[in-house]
Formats: sequence, C-alpha cells, structure tokens
Amino acid sequence: MRRLAATIFLIIPLFVFCQSTSVKSTGTVAGNVLDDKGKPVGDATVILLQKNSDSALKFTRITNNLGAFDFNKLPYGYYKLTVRAINFAEYSIDSIYLREEKNDFVLGDISLKNSANNLNEVVVYSEKPLIENKDDKIVYNVGESPLANGASTFEMMKNMPLITIDPDGSIKLAGKEPLILMDEKPTNVSGQNLQDLLESLPANVVEKVEIMQNPPPEYATYSGGVINIVTKKGRIGTYKKITATAGTRGEAGLSGSYSYRNAKLNINGYAGYNVAKYIGNSYSRRQNFYHDTIHHIDSTNYFYTDATSQSINHRPGGRVQADYEFNKRNNISLVYQNYYNFFSNSGNVLYQNLDSNKKTYKASTRQNANDGDGYSHGFSGSYLWKGIKPVERLQVTASYNIGKNDNLRDFYQQYLLADFLPSGIDSTQNQYTDNYSHSLYARADYNKHLNDTASIIFTGGTTISANSYHNVLNTSYLRKSDSTFIINNLLSNDFLFRQTIFTVRGGLIWILPKDIRLIGNVQAEYTHTSFQFIKGNANNVSNGYWRLLPSFTLRKQFNKQLSSTLVFRESIRRPGIVELNPSIDYSDPYNVRFGNPYIAPALTDNYDGSFSYNENKFNLGVSVGYGKIKEVFSSIRTLIDSGKTQTTYQNISDQEEYHANTWMGVAVSKKIRINLSGGMNYNSYSDKVKQLYRYIDGGTYYTAVNCTYSPDNVTVIEANNRYSSFANPQGRTRSNVNITLSAQRKFFKKQLIVGITAIDPFGLLKYTGYTTAPNFIIESYSSTNTQNFRLTISYQVSKTKLKSNLSDKQKQQSLNNVKKA
Repeated sequence: MRRLAATIFLIIPLFVFCQSTSVKSTGTVAGNVLDDKGKPVGDATVILLQKNSDSALKFTRITNNLGAFDFNKLPYGYYKLTVRAINFAEYSIDSIYLREEKNDFVLGDISLKNSANNLNEVVVYSEKPLIENKDDKIVYNVGESPLANGASTFEMMKNMPLITIDPDGSIKLAGKEPLILMDEKPTNVSGQNLQDLLESLPANVVEKVEIMQNPPPEYATYSGGVINIVTKKGRIGTYKKITATAGTRGEAGLSGSYSYRNAKLNINGYAGYNVAKYIGNSYSRRQNFYHDTIHHIDSTNYFYTDATSQSINHRPGGRVQADYEFNKRNNISLVYQNYYNFFSNSGNVLYQNLDSNKKTYKASTRQNANDGDGYSHGFSGSYLWKGIKPVERLQVTASYNIGKNDNLRDFYQQYLLADFLPSGIDSTQNQYTDNYSHSLYARADYNKHLNDTASIIFTGGTTISANSYHNVLNTSYLRKSDSTFIINNLLSNDFLFRQTIFTVRGGLIWILPKDIRLIGNVQAEYTHTSFQFIKGNANNVSNGYWRLLPSFTLRKQFNKQLSSTLVFRESIRRPGIVELNPSIDYSDPYNVRFGNPYIAPALTDNYDGSFSYNENKFNLGVSVGYGKIKEVFSSIRTLIDSGKTQTTYQNISDQEEYHANTWMGVAVSKKIRINLSGGMNYNSYSDKVKQLYRYIDGGTYYTAVNCTYSPDNVTVIEANNRYSSFANPQGRTRSNVNITLSAQRKFFKKQLIVGITAIDPFGLLKYTGYTTAPNFIIESYSSTNTQNFRLTISYQVSKTKLKSNLSDKQKQQSLNNVKKA
C-alpha cells in the first residue's frame, strides 16, 4: 500500500496540474529554409494560410540569414505553408493541424530545389508517432517518449518491440544476439562492455532506434539482425541542454549536450556521469541423482544456496561528433566516444548440503567482494561520396577501439557444522584479472546503376575487422602460517586471443514493374581465430575457415500503406570471447564455469516473411520465420565430482527454430495512442541431445503494451508493461510484469522540462526458473530492487541569429509583392 501511495503521490499531482493549467488557444510553426546544397536561404518569403476558415487568415514571414522563420500566436486550425524564393521552385507543406494537444510544429529543414529543373512541390505533413514501421524496419522515435529525458539508452531499449533483455543483461532481437550500430557504425564492443556503453549513453541524445530483423545486403549475414542507434544532429544554430536526475533507488545522474550547425558544419556531443545501485536476493534448490552401476543402487541428495548481493556502478561517459559537407556530393564524419565503469559489488552466500531426507549435514558461508574499473575509447570516421545519379554512392568507414578492464575478486569462505556452528576451518582466495582489448574495423560499400532506366543496381562492398584480447588472470590463496597469498597456477592463466574477419560481397537489385523489388547478394567470409597461452594448462589453438553466404529478398509494395517481404539468407554466428575463454570462473565454487577455445561457428539457413500496413492512425506489422542451424553451440551444465556442477560450451548438433512477432499501433483519439507488441522464438533440438543432456524444446516469448497520453503540447504521460519468459536448452526463466510509468511537463516556452518516472512501482523485478540435466534438477529464484521513483529536470538553451539582410523598406516591398500575389 505504501508503494501504491507513493506512485499516486508522484504521478497524479502532475497529471492534475497538467489538466488544470490553462492552455493557450494559439500555436507556433517554425523551421529552416535551405537550398539543395544545404546552405541557408535568406530573405525567402514564407506564407502560412489557414484552410477551411471563413476569414481566410494569411501570415507572412521573411527568413533571416540562417534561413530560419517562425510564426507565433496562430489560431488553431489546418494550415498550408508555402515557401517562395528567387531562382527556386515553390515548396508547400499541406495539412499542418494546430490544436490543443499539438500546438507547436518544428518542421526542421525545408530543402528548396532549383527552379530551372524542378516543378513546384507539395508535401502532406504527417506527425511522428512513437513507433513506426517503414522500409522493412521498425523505427522507435526515442524523442517522443517522456521516459527518454532521464533514462539511459539501455533502459529505453527494454521497452522497444522485438527487443528483450535477458536476466544476464544481454540484448536479444527476436531471440538472437544482434549487431549494434551507432549512426551506422559498429560499436565494436559486446557483453558487459556493450551494456556499460549503453548505460552511459543518455537516451535524450538519441533521436531514434532502427530495428532491422532482416537487414540490408551489407549486414545480411548477421544471424541476429541489426539495431542502429541514431543520435540527434540538431538544427541550424546553437543548442545546449543540461539534465539532472535522481531516484529513490540510490541512482543519480548529470549530463550536458551541445550542438552547433551551420550550412556545412554540424558538431554535437554530450558528457555525463551517472550512479546506479542495485540490491538483490536469490536462492536455488538443486536435487542431485546418483546411480551406482555396480550395485545398481540409486541415491539422491540436495544442495541449497541462499544469497544477497549489492552492486554500485559509477559510469562517466562522453561523445563528440563532427560532420562536414564539402559540397552536396562529398562529406565526412568524425566521432570520438568514451565510457568508464567504476564498480563495487559485494555479496553473502549460505551453502547447504542435505541428505536424502533434506537434513543438513554440511554447510558454509561465503563473503564475496568484487571491485574494479574499466574504460573504452573509440575513434571512427567515415567519408561519403554521392554520384550524379541518386543511387550511386561510395561510403568508407574506419574505426579503432581500445579498452581495459581490471577486476579484483576476494572470497572468504567459512565452513560450518550441521548445526551451523563454525567448524574452525576457513579459506581466503582472490582472483585478479587484467583484460586489454584492441579492435580495428574498416568498411567500404558502393552502389551504382547499371542501366539508363535505373532498374538494375549493383551493390558491393568489403570489410575487415581485427580484434585482440590480452587476458591475465592470477588466482591466489591465503597461507595462514605466514599470512601470505600464494599463486595457484592451476587456476591462473595468461593468454592472447585474436580474431580477424575479412568479407567481400556483391549483389544486384532489380526494380521490377508493379512495385516489386528483388535483391540478390553473395558474401564470402574468411575468419581466423587463435589462442596463444603464455601461462596456463591449455594448448595453443589456431583455426581459420572460409564461408560463402548467399541472401535473397523479394519485396512487393501493394500501395502506399501495404507491403510484404520474403527473405532467404544464410547467416553465421561466431563464438565470442565469452564462449571461447578457457579461464575458470571461481566466483561460485559449486558451479565451475569456463569457455571452450575449440568451438566452431554455427551456420543458419533463414527463411522469413513479413508484411506491414501503415497509415496515420493505425499500423500493423507481422513477421514469421524458420531457421535451420547447423552444429549449434550452446552452454552445457553437468554434475561432476563432490556434488559440484560444471558449465561450459560446445557444439552439439543441428537445431531448428521458429519465430513469430507482431506489433501494432493505434491512435485511439487525438490525445491517446496505444502500441502493442509480442513475439516468440521456439527452439527444437535433436533426439540425440535430448537424451544425452536432457535438452527441452521450448520458446522464449514476450508481450508488451505501451500507452501514451498527451493532454496538450507541453505534457506527455506514458505507461509501459512487459512480461518475458526466457527459454534455454536445459530450462526456463520467467519474469514478473515489468511496469514503467512516466510523465513530462514543459515550462517557460519549453526550455524547462520536468519529468517523473516510476519503475516497477508495485514491487521488485523477479525471476523464477528451473534447470534440468541427466543427473540433477534446479529450482531457482532471484529478485532485484528495480523499484525506483525518479525525478528529472532539464533545461535547454537555443541560440540563433534573427537578423535579416533586408532593410525595413525592402521588407515592406516584399510583403506588398506577396499581397499582390
């Protein structure tokens, strides 16, 4: 009841305030006028005509030297905007609808074309919803959500369709691990480093996230699809924004963003610092089965764990990007990005060994401490050349990342008697890990028309990536006789891991009659991986292989609203450092974990189909697919000596998977919009692994509901609800319903933004699950204090020069000419 009262206390007052505040019955329309080379068009005449009005109201402005214009205090209604300038074709935007819930339209850049070669152009204005489905991808417009003003990008992704976050924090797209891009450039990080990057990236610097389950030819071989995070580029002028946030869970954050743009140069960046704290509880109940093949006697015993944990993360980060356009056909982009993570984790665990009658005969407690830090610095640049024909283009991208992670784990274990009294025996151990990473990536893509009718297009490209990891692990134990830590060489190692991937591809795009498009593409890939052990008990490993991966796409556009796509593509899933790393993870002494450097990649034949329907008030998308995975690799947990389990990775056998996803958006009224999404990814295993490892056919699925309410143009209230169930080959993990409520209100001409967010207001995030194997069954439970009530305050400053090149006499003459027209 206290949680419910707190939620009502936070959300309802803002809602009431939003309703009670008097709303002005006037609106604003603003924008920038540019030429086809991106230069501002000053002294252009902008006319705003109210439609369906008896009085036929007309408003006129002259653009300043930056091409900017604005209309203020406009009566509500439908408007048509027309731009006229000497030597340019006339440009019009129709159906701009000013009303109570949307009375501020920032049209962005309006590009005029030369009047010598172009006719007048009329565009029908369409407002941007939170979720769009277009061009075979789902677009999540982050800026349309009030949650974005205080959340991280990682937190925002939890609410996006097709995306799920596993209990271990890994991102999945339709049940598979995707390639993550940022402004169409690979992030070159994965695992915990990827989470650190997205946690340090404020969502309010992201414009949109593009979700591509079936990506274009240049990324078609990635088995998990592509997620492209597009950052904001800003409008002409200078814009600054500072955001502060604090939450009841112990989190806090401060960030600032900056953007400057003129005709050729665009600079934008951010810097931020956030703190996050989590407290969790968990337990597991394992039943072990033993069979004496000599005496034919079956026996059983039990192993219980009960744990508490706490984690604190400090994550500073920053990013700066500069884009420069030499002319309409040549531009470059340079990016520098960094993030840090300073973490301190602690926990306490009670272990119990029980006999067949569930009576404790042995126990121990363990105190864990895990402190460390990590960082990553990334540099990237791209060059884009555009040919005379629209499709012809060459894009070259290169990036370099360097990172380091230090991790010190301390373990103190005290052994207890059956009555939980100290036995007088204890042990102290530590593990110190240094991990250095370097990655180099280069890519070139080229498209060109092959005939005069532009119905056949060549697409091709090549990539090379080189990744190296140097991992140093030193495990020590405390020798009590002289209080000295002694190195345990059996649990220590020092190795170099290198992976190089080279690809070259080529394909054709046929644009056929009746709005049919056919794409055929073939990519050849060479992968080489190697492990060099400086210290350790494993042999050096070197492996190289070629793969030829074809893909075909057939797309039909039935009309402006309805389209469908059929896809076949062969994709490859390569094992990463997590699956390959042979280092033994000793954080849980009763479940030993390590990787397998001999794992082979898995190839998948993917068959997918989708259709989408889009209009202003309703959109619907459905996708279904089937995949045949050859020599899939997966984690396997088995029971070994002394009642311990062992988890590692290996190639098992072929696997079949089926997936179905749907998403829908409905504008219930002018103020309310509802988005629904759901999906399932079902895996079917061979009889061999079912018998050998007790694998279980099963599916991962999720359902999500999003509702947005906009009582006026300065207020947005949003609610998100999500339920997930994750399947793995040996079991399942289910979550409870995850709820997020957020409200946002703008003040002082929208410069000050105040937001309130309630995350899981009615309880903790809980996971329940089970794991089965030939000789044990595990029931597990965990909970984390994700409940959080967050307050966010942002202040934005914009600066543009409003001085015009026209004298007062010239302005009056221009207005007279308009009136005569």
